[in-house]
Amino acid sequence: MKIEGRDITTTENYLDPVTYIPGHANGNAGHKDCEKGVIISMEEDFGTVKVLYCKGRTVQATNPSDLVWG
Repeated sequence: MKIEGRDITTTENYLDPVTYIPGHANGNAGHKDCEKGVIISMEEDFGTVKVLYCKGRTVQATNPSDLVWG
C-alpha cells in the first residue's frame, strides 16, 4: 500500500500524521472538510488504512488514495 507514492507499513508508519482529503475537495488540503489523523494500521485484504482522526477521535478505514502525509 502507498500514500503519495510512498510504501507504508504498520511497523514503519505507526502514528505517522496524515490528512484525509475528500474527493469533493479536489486535492485541496486546506478545504474545510479535510481531517487530520494518525496511522494506526493497514487492512491489506481491504486495501485500506486505519486512521485515528483527531476531530472525532474515531478510527476509520480510509482509502490510501484519499490521504496525504502531514
